Amino acid sequence: MADTSFDLVVVIDVGNSGAKLGAVRGEDIAGPMRLPRADARAVRDLAGPMLKGKQAVIAVCGSDPGKVEGLAWEVTRLRLGKTVAVKHDHQGIPAPDVERPEQAGVDRRVQVFGAVHHAGEAAAVVSCGTAITVDVGNADGALIGGAILPGLGLGARALASGTARLPEVELAGDVSMPAKHTEEAIRAGLRLGAAGAVERLLEEAGVEEGTPVYVTGQDAAHLAPHLRRPVRTVPGLGLLGVALAIRAHPPIT
Repeated sequence: MADTSFDLVVVIDVGNSGAKLGAVRGEDIAGPMRLPRADARAVRDLAGPMLKGKQAVIAVCGSDPGKVEGLAWEVTRLRLGKTVAVKHDHQGIPAPDVERPEQAGVDRRVQVFGAVHHAGEAAAVVSCGTAITVDVGNADGALIGGAILPGLGLGARALASGTARLPEVELAGDVSMPAKHTEEAIRAGLRLGAAGAVERLLEEAGVEEGTPVYVTGQDAAHLAPHLRRPVRTVPGLGLLGVALAIRAHPPIT
């Protein structure tokens, strides 16, 4: 049974390109905010003023167990509250229905868990970070599979570094087809191309019209407007999933 006493959960998400911090009180999500460094000092500087001396559960999560355990050990020494490393075997996250459960990214699993809880039914999640993931969750909140493709920012950097004359463009800006200049052409290719890929992947996954589709992640605002099916944009969806996992399987105090 879920423990509602863990109302405030501070989540540190250790990702591919740094770390982010956010908080969940009840089902209200604050953040995530990018940390300048993935270390305890940065956590203290951001979380300390947020907590104002109050104790909370500090959940450190991510797909790299070594990084998660290392940062959790550092954060424990801050004495901000009970620190928990949320890894692939955390019992509060529904077990994924995939061929290699131990390799299913924790970030993908908690996002699906949060989306299904938010929707109250099976749902799909499009996460727009360093990579774009398109994942499907069943009615129990378990990841049942998905797809991974390069993120918008990664694509922009790859074009700039892998070609002789193409510039690295800002993702924000006008997008139309046919584009009238190089920068807009790159933005159109990245944003409209990713939207088309996401729609095809949802179709191939059998996600029917009417199934809730959530868009989250740092580049969600650049992708969501180009998707033709209705979507719900929820920043920090993974934070909610981590908080739900903590409440479903509370740490021993």
